Amino acid sequence: MRPLVLSLAALALLLPAAAPALAEETVKEEDWAKARGFRLGVEADVLVSTIEASLPRREAASGGGASAGGEASSFAASFAAVAQIPLFAGLHLDAELPFAYGSSQARPPDAAVGDAATVAPELEGFFFGNPSIGLHYVASVFPTLMVIGGLSASIPITQDPSDDTAAAAAAALAVRGYFDAQRTLLEHVPLRARGGVELRPIEAFYVRSDLVAMFAIPTADGETEVFIEHASEAELRSLGGFGVGARLQAAFPLTRTDKVALAAEPFVGVEPPTSGLYFRAGLLVALDEPLGFGLEQGKLATVRVALGGKF
Repeated sequence: MRPLVLSLAALALLLPAAAPALAEETVKEEDWAKARGFRLGVEADVLVSTIEASLPRREAASGGGASAGGEASSFAASFAAVAQIPLFAGLHLDAELPFAYGSSQARPPDAAVGDAATVAPELEGFFFGNPSIGLHYVASVFPTLMVIGGLSASIPITQDPSDDTAAAAAAALAVRGYFDAQRTLLEHVPLRARGGVELRPIEAFYVRSDLVAMFAIPTADGETEVFIEHASEAELRSLGGFGVGARLQAAFPLTRTDKVALAAEPFVGVEPPTSGLYFRAGLLVALDEPLGFGLEQGKLATVRVALGGKF
């Protein structure tokens, strides 16, 4: 509990420090970009149903390796408080505080269905993920094109996790299609580099694309984890801020047995032109094995919701 209190206190100290800069900011033509401006919000990702798939072994989530285990029945829900704070020019401070619930019940690959003697006890737990702090810079190439670059680091506050916590982390790692692994990758220090673009060719059409490389250094026995993430999305948005769109993402957990995880997400949302409340809801559907096809029974389909304010 103490690490959580310290993380919240640090975030609370950062907000007043940024207040003078915020007070001097005026609305600019380029503020249509999501990577610009002051934003505070929460994100929630909840599985529609239990995943019945071969996930990485439980110990992999806590740094014990990346090999695959047997079939498992897994469920997860992850949450995060997120902040984007403008400092000066195009430089922004990024912070996030994640937490999650997960459960997993494993069965050896050769176990018969319904054979209770071969089914391991269910492991479940609620845990605080890795708080992250970082910086990103937004450069306006044209009024309709923004280029973004940034760095971040995450702090592994959960050390020597119990079997329940390790199982919960393994389930939570999959809930976003192996995206944002820095949030729930236990006993590692994740370091991330990010690059991307935001494009508005016409007033009602928005395109965003990001590429992220993450290297997670183990704090205990284990191996360095390497993840590559790429996502692109397009959105049609009315003058009032209501939008509909679609997102395609590909995660490459290069140090794990499942080297590629593809997913698609149709979404709706509200994004105010200047200040106000924003909202987004989507359904993330895995496209390839072992997590997909997400609309089938026992595969990955995640309800994603984001809610917050622009200031």
